[in-house]
Amino acid sequence: IARRDAPAARAALLTCRALLTDAAGPQPGTGGADAPYLTAVDAWTELERPYEAAYVREAWGLRLLAAGTAGGRTVLHEAIAAYQDIDAVWDVLRCQRGLRDHGQVTVRRPGALGYGDHLSPRERAVARLASLGLSNREIARELVLSHRTVEHHVARALRKLGVSSRTEIGSQLGP
Repeated sequence: IARRDAPAARAALLTCRALLTDAAGPQPGTGGADAPYLTAVDAWTELERPYEAAYVREAWGLRLLAAGTAGGRTVLHEAIAAYQDIDAVWDVLRCQRGLRDHGQVTVRRPGALGYGDHLSPRERAVARLASLGLSNREIARELVLSHRTVEHHVARALRKLGVSSRTEIGSQLGP
């Protein structure tokens, strides 16, 4: 890739170097074992490729957990948040399994799994239809929900997205 305009190939090369650092150990003058991961994450982030950046964070977090180094849990939680932002459910589950495999178990209260500040899949579907200009009754008919349930989903979506009107939802949801 030398002398080529191939930013994704360069980011992939940085990712490979980070992953190979695990096998070879940190190289002198590279700033430690975390530097290659940071460089790869930055490269993917700059290219606006969130999945690849999250993948590098996941590998980095798992390496830190395996080595018993502080910060592995935090890095893996950052990967989980990034995967959740792009609705990569299987990747979130894989990261959570990695946390469990390394004894990083979080106790949660019984009941339905919450989405925190992220939209649930149903809230996202309702918000997308609301951003297209459908009324609550039309959304309820489309998704086979009650009118009242749609009202609740729209209200939560507005709050979570930090907007005050339905017309602003579309710009916050993204493509």
